[in-house]
Amino acid sequence: MTPKWLLAQPIVVTENNVTSFYVRSVGIYNRCIRMANDPNNCAPFSFYGLATDSNVYPTPWKAAMFFLSLCAAIQFSTVLAGVLACCVQSVFKKSVISLAGATQALGGLFGVLGILLYPWGWGAARVKRLCGEYSEPYIPGDCSIGWALYATIMGVGLVFLASGLSKVADKAANSDKVQFQMDEGKQLICLA
Repeated sequence: MTPKWLLAQPIVVTENNVTSFYVRSVGIYNRCIRMANDPNNCAPFSFYGLATDSNVYPTPWKAAMFFLSLCAAIQFSTVLAGVLACCVQSVFKKSVISLAGATQALGGLFGVLGILLYPWGWGAARVKRLCGEYSEPYIPGDCSIGWALYATIMGVGLVFLASGLSKVADKAANSDKVQFQMDEGKQLICLA
């Protein structure tokens, strides 16, 4: 997980007649800051996971991390179900493809919940040090939203797209053309 979820204002640094800039950033469980002996120090601040002190690791970020991880775990299980669909076509008289699609949608809801919880932590002291005193929940203050948050939003959106496509795939897999080829004894059927 990258710390490029929330980006502070650039800091201009002049050392040895060389001017450069550095952008401090924070992610869902790690941060990047400039230190005297390390110009690009990126490290996690969730030393004890969800048991880390809330002053160090804000509670909304813990909840966001939990729900986003749950979303990812559910998506992994749907991939396994997709592989198993080659061998087993139905479970409890329901198509494995449609069950996987419904499960993906459920995982997507957990992803949306995680994305909505992340900005709730912007009022934490950690974020106020990075983004200024005007940062509040859902108001990033002097910071800008980084590419990692946009990528997460895009990923959750693609989860819902995949869930919708499972309905189309289920309809195609249960078509008369497929059933006819299965009756002929074919194991692997490719639709054109």
